[in-house]
Amino acid sequence: MIFGCLTLSFNQGEYLAEAIDSILNQNINIDYLVYDPGSSDISRKVIQNYNPELVKQCFVKGDEGPADGLNKGLEMIRGDIFYYLNADDRVLPGAFNFVNQYFIDNPDCDILHGSINLIDQFGKTYRTLPAMKFSLRGYAHGYSFVYQQATFIRKNIIPKNAFNVKNKVSWDGELIIDLVLAGASVHQTQTVLGDFRIYSTSITGSGRLLELAKSEHLRISRKILGRNPHCWEKILAYLIKKVLALKRRTFPNSLPLNR
Repeated sequence: MIFGCLTLSFNQGEYLAEAIDSILNQNINIDYLVYDPGSSDISRKVIQNYNPELVKQCFVKGDEGPADGLNKGLEMIRGDIFYYLNADDRVLPGAFNFVNQYFIDNPDCDILHGSINLIDQFGKTYRTLPAMKFSLRGYAHGYSFVYQQATFIRKNIIPKNAFNVKNKVSWDGELIIDLVLAGASVHQTQTVLGDFRIYSTSITGSGRLLELAKSEHLRISRKILGRNPHCWEKILAYLIKKVLALKRRTFPNSLPLNR
């Protein structure tokens, strides 16, 4: 299989070489693009240090945000399995070989997600997050997510412009939801596949987009519940059960509701 890989780099030159090297060291067939929408730091210099035959290089003067860059980058790479890595994260050694064999052994799998390490600005692991069992209802209610650094997708199930350009904070999670709503099959592994770097100036570390993230999660949750009536049925059944229990405690001698 060929891995179609993509890294977005916008003013994250400090860690960019680590991200690129972690992909190039996978020892498997890779078609790799690094996309830069106009960095003003050392990013462009770092990218140009690599052989263009190993790392395709795309420099633009701005776009509509990360989701837009991912959509454009997807059109420039080929492959059977799609993987994208942020410029400050890493994929672990041997991860691609593991994933390659998993997809061969499990032809029904469209999306595979695994566990990740949380690392600090120096690349030191301070916690490991195990992969969660994924479900639409779980995502809607906030207890089921996939980690982007450890997520691999069959490229042929991804439609053109699949990333929502209007989503400025959770475009990766929304892609998974849209694919699953369209019928994609999700598998999980507890194998640790990627490193997620969190530091004071990163989006997650700073918390500067927390309120926007909450808003986007609510919007995506409504999308899930609106298109998956089974979720509504379970929620309604739960609420009815709670109401009946409250009625029995408050009015123990009252007649049943169905009379």
